Amino acid sequence: MFALSNEEWRNVTILCKFLKVFYDVTCVFSDSNYPTTNLYFRGVWKVHKILLYTVKGLYSFLTPMVKQMQEKFNKYWAEYSLILSCAAILDPRYKLNYVQYCFNTIYDIHASDFVETILSNLRLLFDEYVKKSKSTSSSLAGSSNVSDKNPIDSGLDEHNDNSTDFGGYFDESDDYKRYLNESSTRSEKSQLNIYLEELELELNSQIDILDYWTKSSVRYNDLSLLASDLLAIPIVTVASESTFSMCKKVITPLRSSL
Repeated sequence: MFALSNEEWRNVTILCKFLKVFYDVTCVFSDSNYPTTNLYFRGVWKVHKILLYTVKGLYSFLTPMVKQMQEKFNKYWAEYSLILSCAAILDPRYKLNYVQYCFNTIYDIHASDFVETILSNLRLLFDEYVKKSKSTSSSLAGSSNVSDKNPIDSGLDEHNDNSTDFGGYFDESDDYKRYLNESSTRSEKSQLNIYLEELELELNSQIDILDYWTKSSVRYNDLSLLASDLLAIPIVTVASESTFSMCKKVITPLRSSL
């Protein structure tokens, strides 16, 4: 009398497939190497997608449970999706195209609005790093005293000192540097734009992301600083068993070996 019917076994099979997605994502997030934000977006997007797919009512016995899960999920997704989407863009395997694809599967016609918000915020964040880098460079330049002058330059300086009738002393070198900086800013693409326009690496390629940005620091000096800060954010700060278990704390052999 307690044997499961064929329909109940079918429901068990469907439930196992549903929970398998959460199991796989949890295994990635609780890995002993402590993966960072470049893996967060892809994993949580899979969770988001399966919740949307299931709540449509294809499996009615799951709908009440999934609606509660979705309500809790949306709370955290709304709070953290922005900064961690930026981190996904800074993964050379994903970049902007992958983020666009993921948002298209979630938001359909409204996806472009979300992607534009993410991209504009990423640009603002990058601009802050550029400003910080320029202020650091200018302070270092100002602290260095260069006393050696070319004889010709010295002669020109003396000439300028004697030209008070024509507006006083004027050193064109500073103005010329300012002109070069302004013109380069107008004409050159930013490091972020150059990075986004390059082709992505293969999606499943096994690369060390932080090592990639270390090697790219010469080419993308400002962008690499931003990437290293974003990608260094840990996904979890506690073991997954501590998060979900109501029992005593579990210590794995890996952690107890220390």
